[in-house]
Amino acid sequence: MSSVQFIFGIHNHQPVGNFDFVFEEAYQKSYKPFIDVYEKFPHLALSLHTSGCLLEWLEDHHPEYLDRIAGLVKNGNLEIISAGFYEPVLAVIPDRDKHGQIRKLNKFIQERFDYKPEGLWLTERVWEPHLCRSLAESDIRYITLDDFHFLSAGKARDELTGYFMTEEQGFPVGVFPISQQLRYAMPFKEPEETIAYLKSMATDEGDNVIVMADDGEKFGVWPGTYERCFTKEKWLERFFQALSDNQDWLKTTTFKKYFQHNRPKGRVYLPTVSYFEMSEWTLPAEKGERFSQLIHSVESSGDIEKLRPFLRGGTWRNFQSLYDESNWMQKRMVQVSNRLEAYSVKEGASNSVDEIRDDLWRAQCNCAYWHGVFGGLYLPHLRHAIYYHLLNAEKGLDTLTKPLVGAVSDIDLDGGNEYIMQSDTLKLIVSESGGVIREFDYLPA
Repeated sequence: MSSVQFIFGIHNHQPVGNFDFVFEEAYQKSYKPFIDVYEKFPHLALSLHTSGCLLEWLEDHHPEYLDRIAGLVKNGNLEIISAGFYEPVLAVIPDRDKHGQIRKLNKFIQERFDYKPEGLWLTERVWEPHLCRSLAESDIRYITLDDFHFLSAGKARDELTGYFMTEEQGFPVGVFPISQQLRYAMPFKEPEETIAYLKSMATDEGDNVIVMADDGEKFGVWPGTYERCFTKEKWLERFFQALSDNQDWLKTTTFKKYFQHNRPKGRVYLPTVSYFEMSEWTLPAEKGERFSQLIHSVESSGDIEKLRPFLRGGTWRNFQSLYDESNWMQKRMVQVSNRLEAYSVKEGASNSVDEIRDDLWRAQCNCAYWHGVFGGLYLPHLRHAIYYHLLNAEKGLDTLTKPLVGAVSDIDLDGGNEYIMQSDTLKLIVSESGGVIREFDYLPA
């Protein structure tokens, strides 16, 4: 009998600095009910990533949830996926922080769930080729990215039925493609449509694998999805039941199990890209509107699937050229990281350094540096959290080493210098371009 394998991946995250009631609502509407349903189907495989920001909140507010996850891991069908602990866009933080954040989450997973992760959820699927080395050096063997990444590299859609290997300077990483068709279908179309699609991908060999990995919040938090998934329509339970009813030809698996038991489909070198929607969001407003019109025009012509690989907008880093606020935060974050590294190399590790580094890593949480359909960069409480932790890290460094009073450097890398003035309570950063105040901080806050 022809068969196919299916990986269902869930990514749960709440940003550093988000309101406590938002965490709680997401827990009650998505994270908890999802596990409530999944526990009825423990024979089905599932891959789960939970960001470190959310794990810390869960440990403080709902440790029983993490206990349940640990029990499901012990059952053998739940894979735990790693990442940067505080959900940074790995491409734009220093390599030392990439390694440190990944290893911090690896350690948490090992200690809390007695599980050694080998896979990584790449934040916002922001891929740049240089990431391979840092991932491999952090004991990551595979990641998952959108099928758009592969199509942009010249792969055909019908080739995307397994994982591929990529590398940088001889450091290899496996890459699984996520099906955009299933991302758009689940949970918005009936379970039978997904089952029918998976049936169409079955082969006599049975080694094809189809991946749906996406935000867990679309199962309960997104508008209308709580009723859709858990109360009125019970979509998730019906979907899991459909997977169970078709187990004779439809095999659920995890990234880890498939990676261990199947050879790669080939080698691939992916371009700098994120998921398709991101390439529109990163464009200036006028260009974004024109890009959207182009997409609609191609869709109307019926050629979208044929031409999509050649339709691409901007890259994630465009946010740093579009929004000076984003660029300034990112460059200040790198400045603090460089200063901490210089001190650490000279003086070595200590508890104080660890606390400073944790504030730095919290300030690398991605959500305040960009925007999509949700607020992101436009939400002041998320930007406030970034500065809170950056300033905490700087205040810690000021107790260990000489403050940067009177320092002159090009912080934002625009070709002009900034001047730092600081007292015990205030910090002022002024640009040489017109004497513009770039940052004014009240340090006791």
